[in-house]
Amino acid sequence: MDFDEQSLPRMTSDLRGHKDSEKLFLDAFNAEKIHHAWMLTGPKGVGKATLAYKMARFLLNNPPSNDQGPGLFGDVLEKVDVTDLNTDMETTANHLIDAGSSADLMVTEKTEDPKTGKMRSNILVDDVRKINNFFHKTSSEGGWRVAIVDTADEMNRNAANAILKILEEPPKNSILIILAHAPGKLLPTIKSRCRMLPLKPLKSATVAEILRAKFPDLDDNTINGYVSLSNGSPGYAVSLIEHKGLKLYGEMLGLLSTMPNINVPLMHDFAGAITTKKSGDMFLLFSEMLSQFITRMIRHVCYLNSDHTHNIKEALTTEFALMEQLGTNIPLDQWAELWEKTSKKIIKADLLNMDRKQTVIDIFNMISAALKK
Repeated sequence: MDFDEQSLPRMTSDLRGHKDSEKLFLDAFNAEKIHHAWMLTGPKGVGKATLAYKMARFLLNNPPSNDQGPGLFGDVLEKVDVTDLNTDMETTANHLIDAGSSADLMVTEKTEDPKTGKMRSNILVDDVRKINNFFHKTSSEGGWRVAIVDTADEMNRNAANAILKILEEPPKNSILIILAHAPGKLLPTIKSRCRMLPLKPLKSATVAEILRAKFPDLDDNTINGYVSLSNGSPGYAVSLIEHKGLKLYGEMLGLLSTMPNINVPLMHDFAGAITTKKSGDMFLLFSEMLSQFITRMIRHVCYLNSDHTHNIKEALTTEFALMEQLGTNIPLDQWAELWEKTSKKIIKADLLNMDRKQTVIDIFNMISAALKK
């Protein structure tokens, strides 16, 4: 899902909630033991790309130190540690990064297929091989050369093998920054050659602070609703707001509330509305939200008959009522099975380019049938 230009990680230096990860990178830099490859891990939208660009800005504004020997009067110059990853946004290096024209920064991501005009689903081996060529060129400023892979999850097998080759023979003064949503799916040999920087989901208060700064017109109740759906990911929360996700979630809950005897006309209307050509990313957003709802339902069922307090804010009170309504229809293991089945059906529909409206209908019918048992 696209953000506006000002929200692009390349265009911002505002990163919150990840001071520990920033410090790990700074400590390595100050000790002059900076690793040639870093892997930033964590959920989508948590700030991995923003941190990657922040690291790139820092490196391109702080070239590798060369031992110049003693000072003018024979004194040995004491090295001063850098305490902040932030850089002056008005430097030439940062202006070039903002414009996407820095000769010392390369970003590898999915590209457009010239035959179809659509974005490819994977990063290809030829995309990765360009990194190797880039690293073996001389830096335009005599400093670092930085490559960002966004994301490793989208590399096909040949591309992953090409990355491994680069990691095995890193050129001097080159830094590779790899983003990964699900590092467990990557080759162990890739992970073992990277310094890991895990980014955890942010606290609700931090996500709310970010959203209030970006959307000052939204009331606190609405902000709290989006925070509850964000799972600690401000990027995902921003995307939800821009796509009116809270409204879609409410409509989905309304349909689920007719379970187990689902309202068929309402189901067809809902499925049709989110799968038209004009609906854009609504099907993908629905898929994420349904998966999240079932995940939250599983957690709710785990806490049934306990003193656990449901933490849903006023904006999502209908969710709690629905969980109370459906939570005891089937046992916990069947909710987990439903999550697995819906996830597989959505993935299959995407891979095989199946009819999306029918996929939505099939999923709801599957849930309805399960809840009747």
